[in-house]
Amino acid sequence: MNYKVAYIDEVDSDIRSFKRSVLLRANTKFEVIVVKPKEDINETVKDIFAASVDAIVSDFKLSEEAPKVHYNGSDIINAILEIREDFPVFILTSFEQDAEDKGSDVNIVYEKVDVQESSKFFDKVIHQIKKHKAKIESAEIRILELKERQREDTLTMSEEQELLDLDSLVSKSLDKRGFIKDDIKVSSNTDRLQALINKADDIIEAINKQKNQ
Repeated sequence: MNYKVAYIDEVDSDIRSFKRSVLLRANTKFEVIVVKPKEDINETVKDIFAASVDAIVSDFKLSEEAPKVHYNGSDIINAILEIREDFPVFILTSFEQDAEDKGSDVNIVYEKVDVQESSKFFDKVIHQIKKHKAKIESAEIRILELKERQREDTLTMSEEQELLDLDSLVSKSLDKRGFIKDDIKVSSNTDRLQALINKADDIIEAINKQKNQ
């Protein structure tokens, strides 16, 4: 299987170097989609998502040859994760400490020399892509199973909660901005419970009236 990876950088020589490393070092084929940073970070994010990629690799410094770009790779990655939770993302830098000092997650920061000299970085990218896809696919299959059972019968309270949790997981992986919070979702079990409470209140009220007559 081929995977599509977005590579964000403004330096043509670095773009060529990354593509060369993919050809020489990657054990799995990648289609590299180059995204050059725009002045507006939101426009860059739109370009990334429009490419429908499986992972994102960004250079840390994005203004060396683009002085009008006032954000870095860490900002791009944070913007991506604000929209899609747990998406496979990586930051490349000539000096790992630079990115870490800016608050980047140490688990996604790699030095460019590591990319150029071994296949470990690309193996990590593949691992994260497969892990992310498997998580979503497993959730979607379980959602279908629970919805099918829901049509045929009623779900238990724990199954209803599982369905809500899985729905939340898939929703947040696609677009957290449009995510509907659990606390405003009402499951069918909650509806049934409320109906029982209402009936109990009616019975108690009827008994009290009978006593007072």
